[in-house]
Parts: sequence; C-alpha cells; structure tokens
Amino acid sequence: MDQLLTSYEERSPSSVPAPNRAVSIAKSLVTYGKKSCPPSLVSELISSTVDLALLAPRSETVPANSALSLTLELCSQTTFDTAGLVPGLDFLLYRGLLRLPSSDDTIRARATTLCGDVVSRMGDVQEDGIIEEETFDLVYEALFPRLDDKNVAVRSAAVSACSMLQDSGDAEDELTKKLMYMCSHDTSPVVRAAATKACVVTKYTLPTIICRVRDVSNSVRVAALDVLKNQVDCRLMTDLERVVVLRSGLTPRCEVTYLAASRMLCCGWLKSLGYSLLNLLKLLDVANNEAECALVIKAIIAAPTNATLKELSSNEVKAYNAALNNPIEVNNLTIESALLLRVKVDNLKDSAVHENKKQELVEELMPDTPVICSMITKHLGRYVEAALKQDEDADEDADEDEEEDLDDSFVCLQLLKLARNADFADESGRKQMLSLLNRMLCSGQSPDELVEPSIRALAVAHQTEAEYIQRIQDIIAEVSDYDAESEDGDANDAAFRQLRIVSVVGVVLEHTKRNLEDPQIASLSDTILPAFASADAVVREAAVICLGKYTLLGLNAAMEFRPLLLGMVNNVEEETSIRAQALLAMSDLAMLWPVMLEETDAMDMSTCQMNKVSLPELLTSFLDNAQGPMVVIAAEICCKLMMMGRIQDNTTLAKLVVTYFDPLFSSRIEAAKASKEGEEGEEGEEEENLAKDVAAASQKQLEADTDDATAVGSPIRLQQMLSLFFNAFVTLRGGEHMGNATMEVLRLVSEQWKAGGAGAEASRKSRKRNKGGDGVALDKVVSFVANSSGCYGDVALETCQYIIDESAKPGGLAGDVVKDLAKSLSGMTVEKDFIDLPLLRECGGDVENILEETGAGNKTLAKSFQKFLVCCDDALEEVVKLEKLGGGGVGNENVVVEEVAEVKEKGKAKGKAVGRKTKVLGEVQA
Repeated sequence: MDQLLTSYEERSPSSVPAPNRAVSIAKSLVTYGKKSCPPSLVSELISSTVDLALLAPRSETVPANSALSLTLELCSQTTFDTAGLVPGLDFLLYRGLLRLPSSDDTIRARATTLCGDVVSRMGDVQEDGIIEEETFDLVYEALFPRLDDKNVAVRSAAVSACSMLQDSGDAEDELTKKLMYMCSHDTSPVVRAAATKACVVTKYTLPTIICRVRDVSNSVRVAALDVLKNQVDCRLMTDLERVVVLRSGLTPRCEVTYLAASRMLCCGWLKSLGYSLLNLLKLLDVANNEAECALVIKAIIAAPTNATLKELSSNEVKAYNAALNNPIEVNNLTIESALLLRVKVDNLKDSAVHENKKQELVEELMPDTPVICSMITKHLGRYVEAALKQDEDADEDADEDEEEDLDDSFVCLQLLKLARNADFADESGRKQMLSLLNRMLCSGQSPDELVEPSIRALAVAHQTEAEYIQRIQDIIAEVSDYDAESEDGDANDAAFRQLRIVSVVGVVLEHTKRNLEDPQIASLSDTILPAFASADAVVREAAVICLGKYTLLGLNAAMEFRPLLLGMVNNVEEETSIRAQALLAMSDLAMLWPVMLEETDAMDMSTCQMNKVSLPELLTSFLDNAQGPMVVIAAEICCKLMMMGRIQDNTTLAKLVVTYFDPLFSSRIEAAKASKEGEEGEEGEEEENLAKDVAAASQKQLEADTDDATAVGSPIRLQQMLSLFFNAFVTLRGGEHMGNATMEVLRLVSEQWKAGGAGAEASRKSRKRNKGGDGVALDKVVSFVANSSGCYGDVALETCQYIIDESAKPGGLAGDVVKDLAKSLSGMTVEKDFIDLPLLRECGGDVENILEETGAGNKTLAKSFQKFLVCCDDALEEVVKLEKLGGGGVGNENVVVEEVAEVKEKGKAKGKAVGRKTKVLGEVQA
C-alpha cells in the first residue's frame, strides 16, 4: 500500500501521462485496495488511472489498454464497498464520455472503447441484462455520432460499443440500420468487419450479413462467415441463403475465405445436424444446385486433412469421420446419395493417391456395370411413367409428381456421370451399357439433360474413336428415320428429332480430338443445316450453336458458313437469343482467324438481298443502338477481340469506358428485357426505396445472386469483366491506347451528361438525378483514363483541348460540364509525362479563362485548378533545365529564352504562384 501511495504522490500535475504508472496503480488497487485503502483515496486513484490511460500517447497503447482493463475489472466488483463510497461502472462510464469529444484520434478511440466495455459489463452485472433507461439514452446519444467519425479506429470502436444498444425486436431500429449500412458501404474493411460482427442477427439483417461473404476484403468475408457459424442456425435459413453463402465462401481463389467457410460448414452446420451429410444436402436443394453441392462434399472430404477440424474434440472428429465413411445404398438411391456417390468417386480419381491404391478404393465405391445399368433403367422408367401419368391426369398432386420426375432424372444424370469411371473390361457389362445408351438417345421419352452425359459415357465405352463416331452416325440415322405421314410424324415430333440430332452432334464436336480432315467429322454438317429451316426457335438456336462448334474445327468451313452466321446476326426479325449465339460463334472464329473480321456478303433476311457486312461494323451498331442482351454480348466480344489485338479502335474502347461508368446500364438492360408499360417508372421508385432501405437492398442483391453471373449476356458478368479488362489491356497493349481514346471518351460522356446520363429509356427521375450529378461523372472517368493509361500529360492535354474546342462551338459547354472537367484536371499529376508540355500549359491557361467566362469557377475550384497550373510549371521548369544542361549551344539558349519569356507572360496573368516559378527559371537562364 505504501508503494501505491508513493506512486500516486510522485505524479506531478504537469508531468507527461505515464500509462505504465497507471498499470502499477491499477494493479495495486486490485491487490490491496479492498483491504487497506480508504474509499475516498480509491476514487481519486481510479480517476487518475483512467486519465493517465486515456491521455497516453499512441506509442503506449498496450500499457494504456492494460490499465483500463484492470480498472474496469475493479469497478465491476459490486461487493467492493457496500456503502457506495467507491466509484463503480457509472463513474467509469462518465470518465469515458468526457473524453469522447477530444480532438485527438487516439483519445477518442480509447474513450469509445472504454464506454463500450463498460456498457457490456453493465449488461453482464444486471440480473435481467437490461441497462437503465437513463444510462442507455446517455450512452446512445454520445456514441451514435462516433459512427460517422473521420478516424477508422474511432468508427471501429464505436461500432463495437454500439452492439449492445440495438433493439433486436424492432425492424426499424435506427442503430441497426446504421450498422447494416456500414457493413456494406464504409470505406474501411476494419469498420465493415466490426459492423458485421456487431450487427444483431435477425431475419431483417441476415441478408446484409450474407452479402458480406462476397466483400472485397478477406477480413470482412471471414467475419461474416464466423457470424454465420456461431450465431445462425442453418436450418432457419432459406435454400437461397445457404447456397449463396457456400457458393461465395468455398472459392479456391482465396485460401483464407475457403478455410473460414469450411469451418462454418464442418464445425457449425454439419455439427448441428449430427454430422449427417445427407441431411445437410437436403437443405441445399441438390437438384437445382449441383455444382454448389459438389463443392460442399469436396470440402467435407478434405476437412480432416487440413486445419478445418481443429476446434472439434477427438470424439467429435471420430463421429465426423464415421459419418463421412458411411456406406451408400446403391439399390435405394436418392438425389442426395447419388450425388454423394458420384462426387466421392470423382474426387478419389483426381486425388494424389498411388494408382494401385486408388484403383482399389474406386472398386470399393463403384457398383458393377450391370448394377449401374439396372439402376438407370429403374429410375428412367419411373421418370417416363410419371411423365405419362402427368400428361393424362392434371390433378392436385401435379407439382409433387413433377418434383419426383426431377428426382429420378437427376439420379439418372449422376449414374451416367458415374458410368464414365466404370470398368468396361467385362464385355457383357459393356454391351449392356451400350445397348442402354443407344435406346436412351433414340427415345423421345428420355429427358434432354441426359443427352450429353449419355454421349460422354458412350465415348468411354468404345475402344476406339472411329467406332464411337460410327455409333453416333447410326444413332443419328435411327433418329432421322421416321415417316412424316404417320400419326406420330407431326411438327412437334419433327422438331424433337432435329433438336436431338443437333444436340448429339454438338456434344460430339465439343469433345472430339479430330478435325474436318476426317470424313466422318466433316459429314456431320449435313445433319446440322436442315435444322436452320425449322419453325421452332429452340431448334434453330441449337443449330447455330452446333454450327459454331463445327466451324471451329477448320478455316475452310468457317469461311464457307461465315455468310450464314453473319446473316443470322444481322436479321432483326430473328429471335434475340439466336442472333446472340450467332454473334458469339463469329467472335470465336475471329479470335482464331483474323480474316473473319473482313467484310463479306451476307443475306439480309428483311430485304432478301445480299449486302456487305463485317463483324466490327455489327459490333459497333450493337453498342450504339441495340437493346437488351445484344449490347452486353457485343461489349464482351469487343473486350476479347481488343485483348487479342484483333480490334484497335479508340471509339470502341471509349464506349467500353462509358459503359463501365454508366450507373443506369444494368437497369436499362433489364428494362429492355421486361419491356412492360409502366414498369420503368416503378423501377425508378423501387431504386429510391432500396437506397433508403438497406435491408431491402441487401435482399435484392441476394436474389440477384441467383442469376448466374457467368451466363453470357448478363450485365453483372460484363461489369466484372470490364473491371479486369482495362488494367489487363493496358498491361498487354500499352497505355497509349487508353490515352489516345481520351477525346472520344469525353465526347461520349459529355453527350450522356447533356442527355441526363441515360438513353431514351431512362425515367424522368433518373434524368433528374443524373443532372444533379448521379450519372456518369466526368471527373471520375477522365481521372480513370489517366490513371489506367499512365499518360497523364496526354490525357490532360486532350481534356484541355476538348474544353477549348467545345467552348468555341455555338452554345458551348454547360458550366457544370466545364467545372467537372476542370476538377479532373486539378487532381491530375502531369509530372510523369512531358509530352507537348508548353502546349499543355497554354491550354491550361485558356481553360482557366473559360472557367471565368462560363461562371463555373468558384474560389475552391480556382484554388484547385491553380495546383494543376503550378504542376505544369514545375514540369516545364524541368524541361527547360534539361534543355540548358543538355545542349549548351546558341540554339538551346534561344529555346530557354523563349520558354522563360512565355512562362513569364503567363505569370503576369496568373499571379504570384506562377510568378514564383518564373523567378526560378530566370535563375536557370542566368
């Protein structure tokens, strides 16, 4: 106790705060204060300890936090002083609240953390866990503003402190809404992770937490997965929510995220289900999410070999392994057990186990070939029987019967994939499988989704590819052989047969190792072309896809069928999906052979005349005028062709930049797809409501995840591709291409700016918002082009020249447009690029004059733009120095004199900032 008093008395009021001394005092209080320290002295010591710790410099964070923790522990001991003379948590909270308005970031962060810890400890001390209303209001009003603090550490501490203040039963709780917003929109990953952990888990906040599994930061993704593991029962989630979490978490691109998702899956979800893999798969809608369920099974199989199961006890690990190795009843397969069996075998075939050991393990899992055939026959028969019954009786249980049909079809699909690993050394089993596959492919009752796995199993069952191709030709002949005049020879039957033929041929062409020099492969074109005349759009689309695969096998075939494909693309009366597939086929050919970009004759179906058409012209027309998926596909193809160097056009590159920055691009694509009257206005209102309601926005984002972003024609896919394209393009092709497109980008963006940032389809509300600055932001676009290309001087010069040229035209540029472009110039660094710098400096001065004439200038903008002009002078000064030092002749001296005179003249007009630069140049001249 004497040491405690000495330590306290030695602290003079003017001394620098010493957190180590605070720790000593706090430890002494905890050890001796209860027995021998007067209550009044304890109060003074606690106050001094807290102040010492809160005011400690940032370098002393560890001892300061230790002192605060010890003091918190001391004040939490409610039995310390029964008379109430010793301060408790309320006093400690008051000391922390006093320091919240501090101007020092470190003090605010420590005070915020202290307040949060005290509130949390208050909840633990109270019997009902409820904080007094007066204290609650005081803390709420003090901490809520800290959520918008400029400092990341303060915001993070405020988020954690506010976690105890949420009302989980109120869907409109403002604090919860604020935390949900911070989860998604705070610029710091530290704050987003803290908000994800702090946000109370309810049915309203769960979509927001799930969306954070797709965050750009590893720490946020891991935080979201930990919350889902520890606080959410997977059985209370929807199928969509579970699938989105697993699809986003089990990604091989990030090892940290994958490990966190595996822990959530194996130590959280699977543990809550008693380690039953089949019960887990039942929660994931296996029939509609096969790929995600396969990832889940592989992660569960791999868990014992990595660090996933570390937190499980030895008994739990034994239960886990026992459930994993449970035998599968082949004679009583469900969709879950069929997928589990197939993935186990595939995973084992791809493993690094020794071949002999691998073969033994596969034989233990794989049923015999006759058993596979019998099971396929059984489930296919049940599928056909249920389908016929459903056609005859449309009763109340139609939906249930349809679900059972899908189950049997899915089991057949898994068995056919499993058959590729079968041992066909047994001739009897091989013949039985070949006979079954032949019947399935020729039958009109077998579902279309079984065609590809059947053909691939057929290829494995043959010893040579020649025998396999011959078998395919026999199947095509059998499917084609029908009497059109018979009762069954109606249009639907003909369409089915054509569709089945092109489906079979398409799979063969996709997986064959031969080319068109092989007569068997070359003859397959005769089976494709008749489908182009079909009245069924589905058949024509399949024919276009199949012909695209065929032309990839030889240049002569590509040249022969190029007019046909271009004609399909150019046919405005054709279905959009068919035109899109023809356009994709042409893009694949163009990436292989540049000659495919040349102009050629193609039939215009609307006029029945031959016209000159080229792929680049069609792509440009789609980017300018097309609606819906065609513009998305055209933009994606332009990205691919520009990366390959097939297209080198500044206008096309500029259109891609504008598309990337257009906030209304996706909504206009969706509006074109819907094409319903009145839907546009409702969409604008819906966007405004979503902006206000964070929970609704998260739910919409979650539902949007069901749309496959890998699907061609998806705006989401295009945005993801463009986000990677520009940097990759500059790296591969050089930044000068981006820099040269600046003028075209400015023209396109300013046109959208004048039009409200949207096309004719934009709603009035969207136009109004874009005029206010929510459209394509000019300053962001120009800065993006400069930063991506690295050609700062070229981009700045093009921007200045554009302002000058446009301002000279009748009507000129709007003041807002000039102001926005000037902002991009003021924030641009030109020191890395000295190209035509005197002209750039001259253009910069002209732009400043235009700013004054248009009235777009203000003090803030003028000050910012002066920085740009001074930057030009700095670079120009370096050029003059290099000229002087590099030459030394009379000619170079004249250049220096001319440059100095020019800059001096500018200095007179621009003021002291430029005048100071001319003084330096004068010294260089002397």
